[in-house]
Amino acid sequence: MHNQGSFTSLIVVVAIGLIFGSLLRLQPLSSANDRSRWSTVWSLNAGQGYVIDETPYPTIDKVKRGDHFYSSKPALLPTLIAGLVWAIGLVTGMTLPDNQDFIVRFVLVLINLVPFAGLLVLYSRLLQRLGYDTSTVLYCLCAAGLGTYLTAYSVTLNNHTLAAAATFFALYCFIRIAYEDQRHWKYFAICGLCSAWAVANEMLALPLALVLMGWLFRTSPKATAAWFLPPAVLVGAGFLITLYLSTGGLIPYYLYFDTPLYQYEGSYWNSPEGIDAADDPKWFYLFNLVLGHHGVLSLTPVFVLSFAGFFVKDRLQGIYRLGGVLTLGMVLFYTLQTNNYGGNCQGARWLFWLIPFWLLTLPAVVRQVLPIRGYRWIAYLLLIVSLSSVAFAWSGHREDRRPGPWSSSWLHLAMRSAGWIDY
Repeated sequence: MHNQGSFTSLIVVVAIGLIFGSLLRLQPLSSANDRSRWSTVWSLNAGQGYVIDETPYPTIDKVKRGDHFYSSKPALLPTLIAGLVWAIGLVTGMTLPDNQDFIVRFVLVLINLVPFAGLLVLYSRLLQRLGYDTSTVLYCLCAAGLGTYLTAYSVTLNNHTLAAAATFFALYCFIRIAYEDQRHWKYFAICGLCSAWAVANEMLALPLALVLMGWLFRTSPKATAAWFLPPAVLVGAGFLITLYLSTGGLIPYYLYFDTPLYQYEGSYWNSPEGIDAADDPKWFYLFNLVLGHHGVLSLTPVFVLSFAGFFVKDRLQGIYRLGGVLTLGMVLFYTLQTNNYGGNCQGARWLFWLIPFWLLTLPAVVRQVLPIRGYRWIAYLLLIVSLSSVAFAWSGHREDRRPGPWSSSWLHLAMRSAGWIDY
């Protein structure tokens, strides 16, 4: 057990160290996506409210309402970051964009790196409490720390890593309550807070929050009402208030995509290019989302084992089934509702908030395959490919000239080179 603790600590340290090193090496703002959010952060600190007309960070992710431009991203996250940047300036005198190299990286350490480290530590503890053997724990922790796109996207401002961390913490606290009979108020409060925060960053996580709330109300109604609901309501109120202040209504801008808000004169979205203009048949879109250039199972095939875990019967099978239903639902939703792959990016980023479910199902299968020699090497191969995909996302490549995850995956480049796609 002592050796296991040493190895798990080493994996956590290596993962965090690699992310921090990449954060120092890569450019702090690398895509229209993160520049859109940083534009709102800058405008709030410049006293211009949510108007980004004079932003120093050019972006195509914006809308025009009346005579002014606004970020197309929901306002709660950049509003909170603007408060953090204001505090940094108060203490150090640093401002955007003059001191952006330090400010952006400092913020990313606080909102991405610290939660990710907490995720890894708690994941390790959970696996040990569930009684998994050392080999299974080390395999799963290596996958969690180095083999998913959460690691690669931790070097940039985005909503996906935040939603995934929130989902994990909500599930962790839920497991403590529902499966380990820990009824301390903090688990209810953190579960409520993180469930709502997941929804604030990924609106399609709403079914998860409702299921967890309903489950807890059924078993512990008083504690749920007293401790789960207040922080959840607080986050929801913050989301709606900032949404109203930034849009003049209660509907996010991105739900107005095919309207004049996006189709103003000179808008990139009037004639999108490359992958933004993709119009693949639905069968091919589904293929690419699962096994193709943005594929969950092609780029991070360690999750093949996770998907098999949806059908395992053990203590946490209720959570496994919920994860399976949500995964199927999200894949079908995006297949039917959009032709967009999330732009020029590595991995199916809209599905990242489900990664905590996949990490929870992973050990249930890994402990069965590792003792069998032939299956063991297949499991190692799946992990190695996943590690390589994430490493490629960190390194970037010359063709896109945009290092980091806002670039084409290795499989995307291979399919393009083979002539299978032209974007």
